[in-house]
Amino acid sequence: MLLVPISWAGRVWALPFLTALAPSERYCRERRLRHKKLTDWGWQLVLQARRWMPGRRLVLATDSGFSALELLAALLRQEVTCVTRLRLDAALCQAA
Repeated sequence: MLLVPISWAGRVWALPFLTALAPSERYCRERRLRHKKLTDWGWQLVLQARRWMPGRRLVLATDSGFSALELLAALLRQEVTCVTRLRLDAALCQAA
């Protein structure tokens, strides 16, 4: 979502600006298509948003499906902030 101040509404609205249809693994298997993981779709959308807005700070709010270490490390290299829930099997060994 893109946060936009709407003057006549008197508040900031969160407007969608980029969406991707991510077919399930079963759908792809039934149609003999290559399946792309949800984290791969997310990474592709982040790269696209980064190209469109190179000077802006990107903050992602995601669910636990995007808490994959590989994706989070890649986001860190792109200086993208990601707020996500930890996985149920996460082990916190040090303070953040």
